[in-house]
Amino acid sequence: MITTIKQYGEIRTGTNYLRALIMRNYPDVQMLSYILGSKHLPPAPFDAIWDASRQAGDTAAFDFVSSATYARRGGASHPGDLTQRAELVRRAPAIAQAYVTNSLGFLVTIKHPYAWVVSAAQFLGWVCGDERIGDWSLELMKEACQNYTRKYRAWSELVREHGSRARLIRYEDLMVEPEQVLGKIAEQFRWRRATRFSAVSAVIEPTHWDHLPVMEAEETFRPEYYRNAEYLDRLSATHLRLIDQLMDWELLGSLGYDKR
Repeated sequence: MITTIKQYGEIRTGTNYLRALIMRNYPDVQMLSYILGSKHLPPAPFDAIWDASRQAGDTAAFDFVSSATYARRGGASHPGDLTQRAELVRRAPAIAQAYVTNSLGFLVTIKHPYAWVVSAAQFLGWVCGDERIGDWSLELMKEACQNYTRKYRAWSELVREHGSRARLIRYEDLMVEPEQVLGKIAEQFRWRRATRFSAVSAVIEPTHWDHLPVMEAEETFRPEYYRNAEYLDRLSATHLRLIDQLMDWELLGSLGYDKR
């Protein structure tokens, strides 16, 4: 049974929602969003970090977990934060044990690039409300698309390397059929649920570190927004050409994503 899970995924791809669903339905599963590195960055070099850390003897577990966390820390993890350090101390033995026994799992979420660009534009402040994205943001969009491609190539390689211990999850499937998606994850990782499936209907607020609880927003999710591809109304022909040019459509096609 694999119950220690490192999650990855770009911003606005359902990482917080997936964490909330798993914590609600499988409370024994330990989800790692920022421990072992930011969920929004490519994986840390775990093998090299472990080789260096295991020489530390009694502190090897903490050295491994903290080193991996800060190797890919993004803006969320801070070595001087005493609360984060205490959380690393508490969790390090179990996480290191999962790593050395090949029982550390990986879950990666992904969203169709057209929908993702619109979500990222809202989140990063390129656009307000429901307005269309302006062409002034093309350079920002270019950089975002290049990072998306780079990260998903790295995460897809991680999934290929770890096979039965890793899974790539489409945001669209997770939001529309969460029970079925979690059921497939549970079957793969051999989880058992003691109660009936409990859905999460609210929008989940961003979680800024692993010790913080799930926070629900007042608004609710509209699955028809993705089902009807309403996000396309906010992209110009210029935006679509840029996205088509910069995304890895061979990789995306293997996941069932197509160009417009």
